[in-house]
Amino acid sequence: MTRRRESARPHRLTIVLADWCPHCVPLSERRAGQLAGVLRVPLRRLDIDLRSEERAADRIVREHGDASPDYLIPQVFLEFEDGTVQHLLTGFSEEVARTARAWKDMFASDWLRSLRKKAGT
Repeated sequence: MTRRRESARPHRLTIVLADWCPHCVPLSERRAGQLAGVLRVPLRRLDIDLRSEERAADRIVREHGDASPDYLIPQVFLEFEDGTVQHLLTGFSEEVARTARAWKDMFASDWLRSLRKKAGT
């Protein structure tokens, strides 16, 4: 795994999802959009059911996420200018409220406050 330089700035937020998944749409899609706004980066949406996006979705999950033959979604990744990728969140197979709590915890985290401070947001 490539180690990210502390000075590396966020470049893009990627969410791997499916339109049929209640943990993904609208919950995680909306929250990912909010996070991208906070970090001032574009949001890339990869739908596992679209042939044109499936390969990229599988690759980022396999290389940086919680991979298994039938992996959980959503999965969210922060990509940095130096090419490193940080896995931020995997949805839960339990109730949607559990995934909502994970998003709430991320927005309240010291990690995000620190990252915002470095980015000047």
